[in-house]
Amino acid sequence: MSQPLPPWLTWLETCDSTNTWALRHANSLYHGQVIYTRNQTHGRGQYGRQWRSGGFTASFVVTASPAIVAPSLVAGLAVVQAVESVVPSLRQQLQLKWPNDVMAQGKKLAGLLCEHHQGWLVVGVGLNLSKDELPQAISLQTLVAEATAVPTELDLLMAIREELLWCWESSIDWLSAVSQRDFLRGRAIKVTEVTQQQKIAPALWQGEGAGINTKGHLQLRLAGGEVVTVASGHIIYE
Repeated sequence: MSQPLPPWLTWLETCDSTNTWALRHANSLYHGQVIYTRNQTHGRGQYGRQWRSGGFTASFVVTASPAIVAPSLVAGLAVVQAVESVVPSLRQQLQLKWPNDVMAQGKKLAGLLCEHHQGWLVVGVGLNLSKDELPQAISLQTLVAEATAVPTELDLLMAIREELLWCWESSIDWLSAVSQRDFLRGRAIKVTEVTQQQKIAPALWQGEGAGINTKGHLQLRLAGGEVVTVASGHIIYE
């Protein structure tokens, strides 16, 4: 990085995982700190799976707050608002897939991993910046008309940090905002468990996405009309 870095940013040339780095340095963390690397070697995702992101991996540190009942969704909303602020052509085009993904054109643009430790919440963000590494993924570069329109890493870091701090420090109506971005609402989905061997188990439920409740849990409408609440699980959607 050639330009001077802001004091809140820790820029690492490489690391195993920005979340792991933050957790290892928990005693020296502070609210608003950001850890960033272009080269994450052992990223961690939901259920302990490997985390792959297309060139942008960062962890944002905020004070854990009991008032934030759905941190992954609120953090996801912050990422959505930040990306749309630096890429105006994407406004109102990004969605949130419960519990922790940002979607664009039906594909995954970013994933989040929130971890609590010693009074801190570490919000890991992996964003596909310039590479569509997987068939179900899409990059920011693919979404914009010209490569020159892709924001810089520092622009993205500043925007996400600003939106995240605003969401954490304001009395945002997160449920209304998230509901307007709900990727799974009205979609046919299956909910499965992930075993300790990281294998997908048979479907527990299948039905139609029916929104998010006040606790940040997924609502699923079954074929008979019954609505069940899903607190955790692996989602397969059509």
